[in-house]
Amino acid sequence: MELNMTLNGLELWKATGGFANEPHVHDDWYQLTLPVRGQCYLVQEQHAYPLKAGMGIVAHPQMEHHFEIGSDSAVIVIKFRKPPLGSYEGAELSGRRTEFRPAQTFDPAEISSLFRSWHSILLDDMPDLLRVQETELAIETYLRRMLMGQENEIETVDTGTFIDPHLRRVLDYIHSAYTGPMDIDSMAVVAHQSRYHFMRSFKALTGSTPYQYLLNLRVEEASRRLRLTTDSVTTISYELGFSSVSQLYRAFQRVYVMTPMEYRNQV
Repeated sequence: MELNMTLNGLELWKATGGFANEPHVHDDWYQLTLPVRGQCYLVQEQHAYPLKAGMGIVAHPQMEHHFEIGSDSAVIVIKFRKPPLGSYEGAELSGRRTEFRPAQTFDPAEISSLFRSWHSILLDDMPDLLRVQETELAIETYLRRMLMGQENEIETVDTGTFIDPHLRRVLDYIHSAYTGPMDIDSMAVVAHQSRYHFMRSFKALTGSTPYQYLLNLRVEEASRRLRLTTDSVTTISYELGFSSVSQLYRAFQRVYVMTPMEYRNQV
């Protein structure tokens, strides 16, 4: 069985239950092959690698490779065109190809859990653009940690004494326009930061991602309208920028542990 997901400059797929492909090359893609169950027999540039779960291999662009797995095995593949999150910029600007160590170790349980999360988000009927962008950055962050050994850095912000004025403007922007479509690039521009550093600093400040913060604002306003107006749930969903009524229901139940109509009937 194969599961495929395509993003901006990223491709993810998973093969289970027996799989083999023909020798091939990718002109401008890097490929990270990650066996998560059983064993994967991979051939790369005429070198054979019998890989067990937890041992991955990187194929660079124009490097011939193919692999085979048995019926009791599973492999996750991540393909990417550029080094994650702008790392190795000197090599890219000089026209040289970025080189990674071929062999990589990883936690099979972690990447399996992450893949399920990414899959559920990206295969939603109408995924929110902001949530898709956050998923792309999450994948790039995983690649950064995997390929360069850079653990997630934890930042703390003393909100009692100082808030970066650029981040304050981002919060003001979100609060003034949270019912409309938003994207990470626009927020990062207001924050005067890269997409990656904006995500880190925003979460350090608020304790949530921009998408979670936006969703909570919409749910809070939905609860106010359910209490104070007779607007239908469909109207509230549409006017607050939810992608569908079902998205409003899911988000509302996560916060209030009841449906919007149950909430309205109790107040």
